[in-house]
Amino acid sequence: MAGPIRRFFTNLICGCIYNQDRRKRLRVILNSSMLDSIRFIRKNLGVPVRRIKTFVGYQARNLLISVNDEYIYKFPLRRSNSRELTLRESRIVAALAPLSPIYVPPVDVFTHRGVLVRRYKFIRGCGLRQIPLDIAMANIDILAKQIARFIYEIGRADPESIRDLKPDVNAKPDYMYGWSQGDICDNFIVDINTMQIIAFIDWEDCAFCDFSPVFTGDRASPHRELMAAASREYDKLYRNQY
Repeated sequence: MAGPIRRFFTNLICGCIYNQDRRKRLRVILNSSMLDSIRFIRKNLGVPVRRIKTFVGYQARNLLISVNDEYIYKFPLRRSNSRELTLRESRIVAALAPLSPIYVPPVDVFTHRGVLVRRYKFIRGCGLRQIPLDIAMANIDILAKQIARFIYEIGRADPESIRDLKPDVNAKPDYMYGWSQGDICDNFIVDINTMQIIAFIDWEDCAFCDFSPVFTGDRASPHRELMAAASREYDKLYRNQY
C-alpha cells in the first residue's frame, strides 16, 4: 500500500500548488526515492555531498540532481526505454563530441538498482534562452555565428560508429539534414560576460533528420530573430563548402 498511499498524499499536497511548473517539480520529487538517489551519489563520488539542487527534466522524463556545483546526475522516471536512451546518448556524445566546435561534456553511465544513471559535468554559465533579450540582440552576430558553426559541423558529421542509429544507414548529410539536437536554445550554455558559447548539453533526443525546424520551428520565441540570423550564417557555411 506504500505506493497508493504515497500517490494519495502527493496528489493532496500538489493540489494546493497553483503554479503548474512548481506542481510538476514537486510531484516528481515526492514520487521519487530522493534519499536513495542521494545515497547513491555520495557513494559514487566518494566525497561529502554539500550542495544539492533538484530539477525536473523535459516532460518529467528524469529527475536531475546537481551536486556540489560539479556534477549533474540524471535518474530516469518511469520510462520503459530509459536504458535504450541512455546508451544511445552515450554513443552519440562519444562520436560527435570530438567533431564539435563547442565543448560537449562526456556522459558517464552507472547502474543503480537495475537502471542506468547518467552523470554529466556541471557547466557554469547561462542558458541561451535565459539571456535577456536586449543582451542577446546586442550580440546577435557573435551568437549567431557560433550557433551556425555548431549546427553546420554536427549536421555534416557522419561517424561510422553511430551510422546504425540513422533511420537509413546509407543516408548522407545534406543541406539542413543530418545529426541534430532539436532543443537548441535550451541546451547552449553561454558565458554572459564574453558571449562565448562554452558548452552544449543534453543529447538524449539527438537524431539524424531534417533539422530546418531548429531555425524556424519556434516562431513564438523572443529569440526567433537570433535563430533567423543563425540560419543565414549556416547558409554561408554550406555554400562555402562547395
